[in-house]
Amino acid sequence: MNAQASLKRLTTGFSAKPNVDKVSSMAQKLGIPMTPELMELGNNEAISNALVEIAVGMGKTEQEISSALGAE
Repeated sequence: MNAQASLKRLTTGFSAKPNVDKVSSMAQKLGIPMTPELMELGNNEAISNALVEIAVGMGKTEQEISSALGAE
């Protein structure tokens, strides 16, 4: 892999644009509606953090949240 391809791969991981499919899937697994307000947070990390906070507030267990996040 050349430097340009490597840089592109690296910056894709830190893209400011949220991965709608990924965060929507997470929200669905947690039983949280994906609202425009959540999408306005702007990036995957901010949206994921908000979803985790909402899930905790709903009484979801750590196991349920980890499963939705795709953690093993």
